[in-house]
Amino acid sequence: PLYPNELQAHVLIITGEVNMSNIKLIVCDIDDTLIPRGKDDISDNLKMAFKQLKEKNIKLLVATGRHYKFLQPKLFDSLTFDHIVTINGAVLNDRDGKVLSYDTISLSTLNKIVDISKANNFGLGLKFKDNIVTYVNHKKFVDTYLKNQPELLPLVIDNCQSQNYHLEHGLPCGIFIIGEDEIVKQFNGRIDDLIIAKSYPNGYDAFLYNVNKATGIEKYLELNNLSWDDCIAFGDAQNDIFMLEKARISVTFSNSLDDVKQNCTYITDLCANDGVYKALKYFEII
Repeated sequence: PLYPNELQAHVLIITGEVNMSNIKLIVCDIDDTLIPRGKDDISDNLKMAFKQLKEKNIKLLVATGRHYKFLQPKLFDSLTFDHIVTINGAVLNDRDGKVLSYDTISLSTLNKIVDISKANNFGLGLKFKDNIVTYVNHKKFVDTYLKNQPELLPLVIDNCQSQNYHLEHGLPCGIFIIGEDEIVKQFNGRIDDLIIAKSYPNGYDAFLYNVNKATGIEKYLELNNLSWDDCIAFGDAQNDIFMLEKARISVTFSNSLDDVKQNCTYITDLCANDGVYKALKYFEII
């Protein structure tokens, strides 16, 4: 990867010339990519940058682990996009939230993750296409998951006692686990094809290997007659790796985990220090 000079980090050279003139799409994660965790809007520099991108007819696609209902409202005021990939690629929504396509986990996988969560005292939230619903340890889940967004508490349905929401609403599209890092990571790779990816301390997204941000983005690419060669992608966490390794140019941050950095073309400054803006400037896209 290439590091920005202002970080005074070791610089590696990309083999071959990088031609940015054909970039037609910017794909961005949200939390700690576009918006620092705990904040609710992008920076003024990014607002200016995305205005320039729009003027150059470069599209924006947001790809997030979040449920549509949990997107920051100011995101819609600050950015122009027509589709959004949610729940780690399991759902493709239009801007107004209409579900255009979705994938679900199996009943057997659901039962296994519920049993494991009970046995290990995890907080377990399930992301259905219409709602987020807790099945184990509701309070533990919301205390961590909504730590900086208590106003969203009424949107999380407590179904821990009956655990029957899926019987009427269909199987969930995604999973989020709250649990101690040393315990949760032991289960990665041990539940069918489920990947457990760290999002923040004691918070883990769980999704199917064959349903991830990259597969969700590919549905968008097909709709818009685009390819991965047209994309520059930005992400910070393990659930971003699938899209980062496929995009023509991929960018992560100086504080990202090593396995995320290894799949990227460029390592930029922290999200809180306008890392996306600096990368767009570095590649002369703006």
